[in-house]
Amino acid sequence: MAENDDRKKQLKWTLIAYGIILAIFIILSFPIVNINGKWILLVSPMRPASIKQYDGWVLGNHTLETEHGAIRLGHGSQIFIKRLAVGDAASIEVESFRKGRASHSLVVYGIEMPPNISIVLEFNPIKILTLALKDQEIIVSGIPIRVRNFTFMPYRIPSLGSDADILISGGGGVHIPGTIITLADSTKILEGERSTRRLHIYSELT
Repeated sequence: MAENDDRKKQLKWTLIAYGIILAIFIILSFPIVNINGKWILLVSPMRPASIKQYDGWVLGNHTLETEHGAIRLGHGSQIFIKRLAVGDAASIEVESFRKGRASHSLVVYGIEMPPNISIVLEFNPIKILTLALKDQEIIVSGIPIRVRNFTFMPYRIPSLGSDADILISGGGGVHIPGTIITLADSTKILEGERSTRRLHIYSELT
């Protein structure tokens, strides 16, 4: 009889332990991210394995305001969160835009971004780091060019060989007709050399 009681107690505490573990797993699977004062609830089954970087899906609808326009994260938008020493970063993949779950109205110094792009940004405060266009066409001062990435340079990274505010680059370089692009307002945009052409944008001249 005593042995049965001990087994029942052991089973009881085992079930309680499993219940606590399950509760912790559920709590960790629904992280809340604070982006510029907006509290965004995510569902992230993989987060219990790593709290420093994880994929999540947005619950609800949220709008993030940036200096280049708004980014709307709709219900089910996929977002990748990464905790960094210098600040937190988020990546919004192109599939969320293609499926209509996310949208944006980004215009960078008069250059309108295509609707389906990938976005990497820091938050608190929000700083866009990269816009991945994957060789889509944009219009720069009336000239169509195909571009892979817009790289924003908030920290002036010497290894990239430029002190520009934004680098515009392509897979084998930006495909630019002619030699030099001069904007209508005489903004200083320089062209790289040979097949590794890049456009350099300096915000103080825009």
